[in-house]
Amino acid sequence: MRTENDKLPRRALANARRQFSVFNLLILCAFAPLRESCLGESARTNWKIDNGTLAVQSPHTTAPGHLSVFVEGSSRPLFGSKSSEKGTLFFKPSAPFVRGQSYRFTIETGASSSGGYFSLDQSDPVRPRVHLSPNTSLVPANTLKLYLDFSEPMEQGVFLKHLTLQKRNGEEVAGAFRETELWSPDGKRLTVMLHPGRQKTGVNLHVDEGPVLIAGEHYRLVASGQWRSTSGVPISKEGVFDLEPIVADHEQPDPARWQIHPPKAGTTEPLVVITNELFEPQIFARALQVKQTPGDAEAKVIDLQHIEWRFTPEAPWKPGKHEITIDPELEDLAGNTTQRPFEVDLSAKLPHPNLRTLSIQISPP
Repeated sequence: MRTENDKLPRRALANARRQFSVFNLLILCAFAPLRESCLGESARTNWKIDNGTLAVQSPHTTAPGHLSVFVEGSSRPLFGSKSSEKGTLFFKPSAPFVRGQSYRFTIETGASSSGGYFSLDQSDPVRPRVHLSPNTSLVPANTLKLYLDFSEPMEQGVFLKHLTLQKRNGEEVAGAFRETELWSPDGKRLTVMLHPGRQKTGVNLHVDEGPVLIAGEHYRLVASGQWRSTSGVPISKEGVFDLEPIVADHEQPDPARWQIHPPKAGTTEPLVVITNELFEPQIFARALQVKQTPGDAEAKVIDLQHIEWRFTPEAPWKPGKHEITIDPELEDLAGNTTQRPFEVDLSAKLPHPNLRTLSIQISPP
């Protein structure tokens, strides 16, 4: 039979549990997301997210401590960069936080630790849009890379689930993509790599499974409408892009065959270069430089099969000779550069590298 004294430890334990639960509630409220907080406006200053970076006010003023951030339910911390300043700890994740996802963070200083939870609201969602680059349906049958540009940073690690290449009848082309997932640092551009083992002639996959694209056929590249941005919002509508492969391209780009339209001296008219084949416009815009002439360059697809590059100088053109340098690593859609083709016949004579510079003469006004 239990006495009154025997019950004291149990009562003390119950009181401790109640106090611990209240403490946890206070922590949860203090680190609530940017919405209505159960502790009022002042509690929301304990943490905030600014430009994708989590800032947490450390409770340890003498030693800020070590900040770790986890997806709720996971024991593995997120990768990212960390810093501290005046008692505030900062964490910028390698991949952006996803709205609607719950996270927890811990702050450890020596033998003590603290932490909390947060999530980003999904209010006022911005639906992402998607576009294909180059913006054309006519691509070489041996194309290696295409690019998807999104208006918002996108969820990563799921592109094989949300991206398909389909034939005219809707049948999916199995194994069309290389599984490597390449995103731009801002999470808005995905490099779509068609499987090189199938696109390159003579290798086993090309022989056994056939090429991904066949000239004369019709295909659709489809981005699922369920693909979410890091805000947790799916794209506004399914992205569908028609592809009509033309004859395969096995030749090196030849800048000598490009058209050059020089500007007038004393003006800031653009210098224009028009290619005789397709390149990815954003990459092409950066690949050409005018020596010793600062300015801005842009490129776009014209006539579905050519690139127009326009360079506008900061100061008026001076008369005389000017040189345009070409990045030797610039690739066309089939992976050929000015210095070598993507596919090389080792039994034949190696092709000569093509021009790496273009010269123009600007006449006096």
